Amino acid sequence: MRTAVLHAPRKLDLVDRSKPVAGSGEVVVRTAATAVCHTDLSIYVGEHPGVKYPVVMGHESTGVIDSLGEGVSEVKPGQHVIINPIIACGRCDSCLRGAGNLCRVAGLFGREVEGSLSQYVKLPSQYIHVLPPRLPLEQATIIETLATVRHAQHRVGVSTGESVVVLGQGTAGLLHARLAVLTGATVIAVSRTRWKLEMAERMGAHHVVERAVDKAVEEVRRLTGGKGADVVIDAAGGAETLRAAIDMLRPGGRFSAFAVSHETVRGFSTFPLYFGEISIIGSRALTPQDMNPSIQLIASGAVDVSGFITAKYPLTDSAAAFEEYERNPSRILRIVIDSGS
Repeated sequence: MRTAVLHAPRKLDLVDRSKPVAGSGEVVVRTAATAVCHTDLSIYVGEHPGVKYPVVMGHESTGVIDSLGEGVSEVKPGQHVIINPIIACGRCDSCLRGAGNLCRVAGLFGREVEGSLSQYVKLPSQYIHVLPPRLPLEQATIIETLATVRHAQHRVGVSTGESVVVLGQGTAGLLHARLAVLTGATVIAVSRTRWKLEMAERMGAHHVVERAVDKAVEEVRRLTGGKGADVVIDAAGGAETLRAAIDMLRPGGRFSAFAVSHETVRGFSTFPLYFGEISIIGSRALTPQDMNPSIQLIASGAVDVSGFITAKYPLTDSAAAFEEYERNPSRILRIVIDSGS
């Protein structure tokens, strides 16, 4: 089989390997499609902390079950599947209380664990979720991101009738906007990019604000009648986002720190948290319980992800896919790499 191996930042090569064989409790999946997200890009360019090279990237992936190991009976060869990329130990205190996404030694498929930029992958059957056969495997790669969005909105507690501001309208921001709309919230989408705001409107956003996050506070307050929003979700990232978000919130509001950022928020005082009784709520990845509802949301058409795939490359051109993403990050939602096996 062919596998794309990142030997060092920006040093991606295609190598030949033996096809894996499923052991007890394992499945081998013939990879169909892998969506490339910002986490993958940060690994590719060497900006993701703690990555050990060489690494096989790819964690937003779908495929077809090729073979089963001993003891696997819940799935069968030929079924279309998506992979849950959060590989947990199952033994630590977090896992034992059902929070495998907070596993003390968790590995991400495509980072600590070899990922899906390969024609075949092998993994324990518990990380496989069956897809409806009519759902295109390329579009189904978006389900993993939707599951992380669902997990975050469950954590922050978005409710019917609330006002929700979504900062940033990349793939995750658009999915946040749509899921909040489906919950019955009034959604305000913020982005500097016109075409992304047009997609947010297609996802049902009630208001769009074409401004940088730190320039959008006054407009958000106007749109909420001067009260401020009930919830602000950060799908943009960056140190300045937290300050702007707190200024957008009503007293007692909630901030969802969804986007991953390693920037230090300098000069930030906790006084606004005290004075406004603001809640800052973190969210990490997804749980297995988020996967099947997310599959149904996309399979039913409640969340329409047509138009999310900006470009498609074969596995043999994986390096070119990352080069395009690095050149044009603001023009891309998801690039899909087709394993072609």
